[in-house]
Amino acid sequence: MMTRVISPLLAVMLLAASPAGAALAPDAPVMVAAAKRKPAKRKPATPVPPPPREAAPAAPVTPDVTPPVSATPEPGSTGTAAPQDSSAAPSSEPSLDFDLLTPEAEASAGLLDPDLQKDLETRRTMLKLHQGLGLAMAGGLTAATVLGQLQFNESFRGGGDDRTLLAWHRGVVIGTSVLFATVGTLGLLAPDPVERPFQWDTVTFHKIFMSLATAGMIAQAVLGILATQSYGEITEPKYATAHQVVGYATLGCVAAGIVTLTF
Repeated sequence: MMTRVISPLLAVMLLAASPAGAALAPDAPVMVAAAKRKPAKRKPATPVPPPPREAAPAAPVTPDVTPPVSATPEPGSTGTAAPQDSSAAPSSEPSLDFDLLTPEAEASAGLLDPDLQKDLETRRTMLKLHQGLGLAMAGGLTAATVLGQLQFNESFRGGGDDRTLLAWHRGVVIGTSVLFATVGTLGLLAPDPVERPFQWDTVTFHKIFMSLATAGMIAQAVLGILATQSYGEITEPKYATAHQVVGYATLGCVAAGIVTLTF
């Protein structure tokens, strides 16, 4: 019992004797009593919402009362487009109706000189005739050579000296000579308005072979006349043999001239 009374007194005395206790001496019993209490729970303060702002008045929306009218009427619509105002100012935008490419006829007409184009067309036509008649001439020359060989065999190789094929040979030779002269004239007179430097190409070799064939045709004609006029003489076989050799050489030159242009 005494212990319970003395212990609180000693505690009070110690607090009063200490420097902190001197400052708190008058309120010591109150603080001791407050220390034994549990701290009271405080409720969190509720935030006060700010006052609402006044909303700004919205701008009035004006509806579009004149919608754009499409130039192309929609399918199924029966209405007609409104007439345009003739007093409206013309549009300053440039027109998009133009053609970037000129027609082919106008473009080609502006590139070539009319005289040059005419000469080229004439040359093309003449060279086509030159080619077609040249093939016909080569066929006639082959027939003339075959007939001449058969006639040579009959006259000088024990064939009985029959002259029945001589007339046929002579007629084919005359027709072939006319064709040969026509073909050569077309090739020489064909205009060539484009200047070309000399070079060893197929055209050059064609001209060389046909020049040799021309010389062979002239030599055949001379030798054929001499062989006919020396009929029954000792010189007839010599002229006929020379005529035969030149005939084969001429046919070879014509064939070579055709091959150079074909291949």
